[in-house]
Amino acid sequence: MARPQLYVFAISHYCEKARWALDYLAVDYELMYLAPGMHANLLADLGAAGSSLPVLVNDEALIQGSSEIIAWAETVSSNPLTLDCPSSPGVIDIDNREDMIGVHARRLYYSEALVEHPLTVLPIFADYLDEAEAKLVRGIWQFIATTMIEFMDLGAEQGLESRGIVIQQLDWFDTLLDDGRDYLIGDTLTRVDISVASLLAPLVNAPEHPTYANLQVPPRLALDLAEWQSRPISQFVTRMYKRHR
Repeated sequence: MARPQLYVFAISHYCEKARWALDYLAVDYELMYLAPGMHANLLADLGAAGSSLPVLVNDEALIQGSSEIIAWAETVSSNPLTLDCPSSPGVIDIDNREDMIGVHARRLYYSEALVEHPLTVLPIFADYLDEAEAKLVRGIWQFIATTMIEFMDLGAEQGLESRGIVIQQLDWFDTLLDDGRDYLIGDTLTRVDISVASLLAPLVNAPEHPTYANLQVPPRLALDLAEWQSRPISQFVTRMYKRHR
């Protein structure tokens, strides 16, 4: 089988979820960074349904979505990440919160960073592209930023709404971790640990993250992150990155 290709945005926490699982399961793949906006044409040519990332392409199929990529990776690895009882109430409850965390952590960050400080977002996209693509992205960045703001429905009001939802989810995970457990479910790393840690990564900014050295946190969110760093869930994310990433 040819080496699978994983198409990602460097900034995306959903892409980080898939990438972390592939790395942990020792699945060999080629990492392909894409430029925002222009990625849609490539994905259409590949036959993807829509323009969301990550996408993994191998000899047999195109697999779109971080959870779907993890499920595929487990079929080619001898070290599965899924629990013996993936439909247990605890797993389902966490799964139901994952998308909420991912969507609102992203909107909280972008509603300040992209709306008020768009040039701080540019490096984490452009610095991972080849020279020609990076030059093009830098040249039309204002257009890209404006399009992203409209597409993702970003703004001050939206950011405040997402902040409230993020805090609710952080509170829930803090309560779950109150018993001193190391992992969210069971006593070893599972896909739910990777999923939650990667989707909350923009709110923790662990040094082990493969691209967040280029993530510039906007000032109001930076104050929140400083306040949240002592939370059990923030410490959990830090611990997962330090141990397993």
